Amino acid sequence: MRLTTILAPLALAACSYVNLQTAASLSGFSPLTADPAQVRVAVDLPPGVDVAPGGAKLTFGAARSDTQAREEGGFALEVLTGEANRKLFQLSAADQAEFTRLQKLFTAWKEENESATSGQLSIAVAACQVSSDLNEEDTFSVFIATDQTGRFKPLIQAAPVSEALALIKEAQGGSDAAC
Repeated sequence: MRLTTILAPLALAACSYVNLQTAASLSGFSPLTADPAQVRVAVDLPPGVDVAPGGAKLTFGAARSDTQAREEGGFALEVLTGEANRKLFQLSAADQAEFTRLQKLFTAWKEENESATSGQLSIAVAACQVSSDLNEEDTFSVFIATDQTGRFKPLIQAAPVSEALALIKEAQGGSDAAC
């Protein structure tokens, strides 16, 4: 199974800030063999901005072109720690079990017909403004760790928070992205 996507958009504004070196190094990462208990997501935010409650999500899915089979799991990441300006997230124990079930299913699909099987792992983080102290130059970054070393690799670096919050506000019909 090919890993076709690893993204961590705070909003669509972040897409142009994906770290290409990390994307290349993660091309060897397989969600089929990763230990779900070791996957961590870190989000660095400036003062005045936070991750919305339930706003960090991981999606893992696969599809087969020969049978039209498709399955996907969406997982709300739980806060592991919440230090000043950095939040660390992981899969819950229950979600780790479901992720493992999907790994087994997708591995079976791959073994049956690898060329017809494709997969995706994506990370989405929704931000909200908690104060009006936001500076136009403030940025956010998103990192991922996928093994027991716990070494984080940047997915998005120094993306403008103002652009991301503006897109969220637009998506919400003009209301602020407040927590």
